[in-house]
Amino acid sequence: MNSATSNSTRVHWWHGILARSLMGVVGIALLMGIAASLLVGQVVGQHVQDRALVRLGELLDTVESTVSVACFTADEQLASEVVQGLLRNTEVRRALIRAGDGEIAGAERRQRPPGTDRQMNDPAGSMVKRPIYSPFNPSEKIGEVQLEVDWAAVDAQVRESTGFATALLAVSLGLVIVAAAAMMLFLVVRPIKMTSDRLHRLDVVGGERLAMPEGHERTEIGRLSADINQITGRLVEVLEHERTLRHQQEIGQRKYQDLFDKAVSGIFVADRDGVLDSVNRAFVELTWLPEKRGDARQKLSDAGWQDLEGLLSIIRASLDHSDESGVAEDDFLLVGNRGDERWLRVAVMPVGDGSVQGTVSDVTQRKREELSARRLAITDALTGFANRVGLHRAFADIGAATAPFALVMVDLDGFKRINDAMGFPVGDELLVGVAARLREALVETDFVARVGSDEFVLVLAGEQDRKRLSERIQRLAIRLALPYDIKTNAEHIPLTVSISIGIALYPDDGADIQDLLRCAELALNFARTKGGKTYQFFEPALQEAVEHRRRLEDELRSAVSSRRLQVYFQPIIDLRQGKLVGAEALLRWFHTRHGPVSPDVFVPLAEEIGLIGEIGLVVLDEACRHAALWRQKGYDIYVSVNISVRQIPDDLPHETVREALRRHKLPADAVAIEITEGVLMGNVSVAQAWIEGLRADGLRVFLDDFGTGYSSLSYLKRFTMDTVKIDKSFIRDMNADNSDRALVDAIITMAASLGMHVVAEGIEDFQQLVLLREMGCHYGQGYYFSRPVAAEDFTATAMRINAELAELCPSVGESPAKTL
Repeated sequence: MNSATSNSTRVHWWHGILARSLMGVVGIALLMGIAASLLVGQVVGQHVQDRALVRLGELLDTVESTVSVACFTADEQLASEVVQGLLRNTEVRRALIRAGDGEIAGAERRQRPPGTDRQMNDPAGSMVKRPIYSPFNPSEKIGEVQLEVDWAAVDAQVRESTGFATALLAVSLGLVIVAAAAMMLFLVVRPIKMTSDRLHRLDVVGGERLAMPEGHERTEIGRLSADINQITGRLVEVLEHERTLRHQQEIGQRKYQDLFDKAVSGIFVADRDGVLDSVNRAFVELTWLPEKRGDARQKLSDAGWQDLEGLLSIIRASLDHSDESGVAEDDFLLVGNRGDERWLRVAVMPVGDGSVQGTVSDVTQRKREELSARRLAITDALTGFANRVGLHRAFADIGAATAPFALVMVDLDGFKRINDAMGFPVGDELLVGVAARLREALVETDFVARVGSDEFVLVLAGEQDRKRLSERIQRLAIRLALPYDIKTNAEHIPLTVSISIGIALYPDDGADIQDLLRCAELALNFARTKGGKTYQFFEPALQEAVEHRRRLEDELRSAVSSRRLQVYFQPIIDLRQGKLVGAEALLRWFHTRHGPVSPDVFVPLAEEIGLIGEIGLVVLDEACRHAALWRQKGYDIYVSVNISVRQIPDDLPHETVREALRRHKLPADAVAIEITEGVLMGNVSVAQAWIEGLRADGLRVFLDDFGTGYSSLSYLKRFTMDTVKIDKSFIRDMNADNSDRALVDAIITMAASLGMHVVAEGIEDFQQLVLLREMGCHYGQGYYFSRPVAAEDFTATAMRINAELAELCPSVGESPAKTL
């Protein structure tokens, strides 16, 4: 250490440990001495007072017998002598002897020293009394002797004793202070001062170590010296490490500067106001930053940022959240002097001095791709119109201030058939043609979107008058229905398509785009149910119909889960033999509030909501169960079960049918499967394999409602059937002369030539029965024989039918049939 350091660290003696320790010891000793003096004075005073009272009591014991004689004889002379004898005691100020009710002797000291006024203030504590009893009768009180204490004399004794004790205490404390100071001087202060002096002269950088005071190897001072040496060693290591780090930092700084200058990404350092502290060459090139002029500092605002405030806001946000990650980044558009646009990704983070370090990279290509992808996400690629997402985004902010408009949903009738028949390229070309005509028909304020494969939504601004809107829609429908010139395989063919339209009005029919779309779709569906080629405005009744359908769905689900659907059976008659040979299982639903619900209503509904598979299994099981019961009773009949197209093939695999027959111990010919033309119009190969599998298991397959489809004859050629059932619409209007009879006769003849049986449905009178038998029809069913009946009534119905047919057979030229 140099002299300046020694002078600056010199300590005055009154600031030393010894002086402070002595002052502390003296102060504590004085406080303890004062407290001890007070305590000694109180204790000694009380002790002297107690001893004085004891001595007065002993004095009274000495004169008690004499006073007893004086009081008994009323000898005043003797009493006065006793009183004078008592006053010779310095602690007695006054003495008084009473005999009976009178005083016979008394005296007091004439001098009353100052400070004895407390005798008057505390008479009870100043007077010592002793009762006097007769020398001849110890129980007879004859007088009393009283002594008043002379507190002045007692206090003098207290002061003398207290002073002596205090003096002894002061001497003891003085000796303790001197001894403590000496011990601290030699045991603490002196080695500490030696250590301090050595420490001031210690060469830490040179590796010098502090010498330990002699005799203090295991004391706190010794440990302090060891700690100082340890800290000194660590300090030397830290200094060496710091020099190494500083050297590495200089190398790193040179490397960083080189990277900073040659980096591909732009790098800058700026304050919260965008004033640039440093930038690299890439930053200048990416931001088209003008050259620096004079001593003026460059700013971020010198470049053509389109959102300069946004850029400054992320810088300030980074600085304000520096206690967290502090990283903030975003994309910003930059426009050059020549109008060039460039998107830059700017990322900033605080560097700790109120500035941020930022990096800038060119993301123009990615941004353009994102914008393109965003446009594609809301645009229909085929027509260029908005798609459903684009429609919702365009009207996301519809509110009370939006002007009224009409939302028109346009659907192309039969578009799926065109795709299936002619291919998707033709369908796409047709859609492009429709889109072109829609563009021509719309005005600038209108909006159009393609929301489905063949559905378009038009938003006609300002349209609310229904008459004017109807005229405009009719003109649009006529324009869209004109033939389209479609190119297929190097040739042009005219293609015509009709349209169905649903219309909803804002705000009358809906408060947002979702409500309007739903209302327009309801209106469109109603237009479709009327056969298409028309338009329909939304009416509340349409919503009510939808609600009714929804309630009916819920109630149907409940009816299926609670097994409230019932299976009825309609007899099938052998017209030639005149007897009942089978029954068709028919599903019935008796609603708790609405009564019977038509199968034409709830069966299609069950198909749409996915319940038909579960229902079909129930019907099959019931049909097998009752067929088995009837056969056990001797009725050799079969039961036919209607199958929906939705059950094939997954909901009714062959194994399920075989399992039902095994479970009820039935032969394969006990159950017949009835299918409609709809089953055959789907996947032909799947339907054909399913039918062939059933027939391979020995089951018969009936084609129901024959004659009502488009290609029934071709189906008979392609699919192997056992029986065809002529639809009741042909039987109902059949008579001897009309064309329906010819059709029925042709079907029976054709089926016979193909080796198939025929069941005529809907026989309602005797004339129809006669005509069918004349045509050679083998089987029939209808209300003429019986309506569908519950299973428990079927046996009685079968007996009635057989009996009636037995009587009826002679009239038609046949022998009576054997009843079941």
